[in-house]
Amino acid sequence: MKIACRLFLSFFLILVLFSSLATAAGQQLRIGMLLWRGETRAEAGFKDGLKELGYSVDYTIFNSEQSEKNLGTLLHSINKNIDAFDYIYTFGTTVSRRAKIVIAGNIPQLFNIVTDPIRAGIVESLASPGGNISGASDAIGIAEQLNITMQLLSFKRLGFFFNPREKNSMIIRNELHRFGDANGIEIIDFRSPPVQDALPRNLQMLIDNPDFVDAVYLSADSYLVSEAKYIGSQLRKAKLKSIGSVGSYIEHGVLMGVVGDYYQLGRVVANIVDRHQKGETLGKIPVQPIQNVMLMINRTTAGLLGVKIDTSVYARAVVVD
Repeated sequence: MKIACRLFLSFFLILVLFSSLATAAGQQLRIGMLLWRGETRAEAGFKDGLKELGYSVDYTIFNSEQSEKNLGTLLHSINKNIDAFDYIYTFGTTVSRRAKIVIAGNIPQLFNIVTDPIRAGIVESLASPGGNISGASDAIGIAEQLNITMQLLSFKRLGFFFNPREKNSMIIRNELHRFGDANGIEIIDFRSPPVQDALPRNLQMLIDNPDFVDAVYLSADSYLVSEAKYIGSQLRKAKLKSIGSVGSYIEHGVLMGVVGDYYQLGRVVANIVDRHQKGETLGKIPVQPIQNVMLMINRTTAGLLGVKIDTSVYARAVVVD
C-alpha cells in the first residue's frame, strides 16, 4: 500500500511539473511589436527564438515609419487596448522611451536595440531594470570599436554622421567626442536629421571635398541605418574610408565596422519572455548585452579605396562584397 502511494505521489508530482512546463512553453501569447522602421533581423531572431522555445504567438505589428506623430498615434491605440496584449516589444531608443512613458507598465514591455537604457530613462539599472520591463542593449563601446579599426586605418580628423533628433545618437556623440579628446582625434560633426536634405548635402560636401576628413564614422541610429544603401554609395563616390556601427552599413558599401548580431539579440529577448513565463519577475531580469561582436569588412570597398588588409585579418572577420 505504501509503495503504491509513493508511486502515485511521484506520478502526480511529475504530472504537475510537466503541466507547468507545458503551460510556460506551449501557451498562446499575444505580442504587439511597436517598431520604428519596420521589421529587422532583430525581430526575426525574436520570433524564431520564441518558436523554438515552444510558444505559439499572435503578433500585431505597429510600424511607426520613422514618424514621431505616427508613434504617438500607435501608442494611444495600444494604450486603449491594453488587455489585447500579453507583451509589447519595442525597437530602438526612441520607441522604447515613449512606450515606457505612455504605457507606464500596464503591459509588460520588452525593449531591444537600445544603446544606453539607463541614460535614456528606460530602466533603473542594467542588473535590475525595475517596473514591468526588461530587454536587450546593442551597446558596443566607442573605444572597443575604434581601437580595433584604428589598427587597420589611420585618421586624425574623423567625420561623425548622426541624427540629432535621436537621443541615442546624442549619447554616442558625447562618448565619441570624449574618445577623440583622449586620443588626439578631431571629431567633425555632420548633423544629418531627416529634414531639409541635410544628409544629401553633407555627403555631397564630402564628395566635393574628400580631404576635409580622413574617415567617417556612422552612428547607430534608425534614420541613418535606413539610408545605409545611399550612404554607402555616396561614400564610395567620395572615396572616403568609413566606419559603420551597424552591420547594414558595411553590407551596403561602408568599409568596415565592429558590429553585433541583431538576430541573436532578438533571440536573447525571446529568452527573457521564457524566463518571465516560468515565474521570474520581469523587472528583475537583467538587461541583456549584445553578443557575438565581430569585425565586418566590405572587401569591394577596400579594393576601390586601395586599402590593403592582411589575409589574416580577413580570416577572422566577417567579409561581405
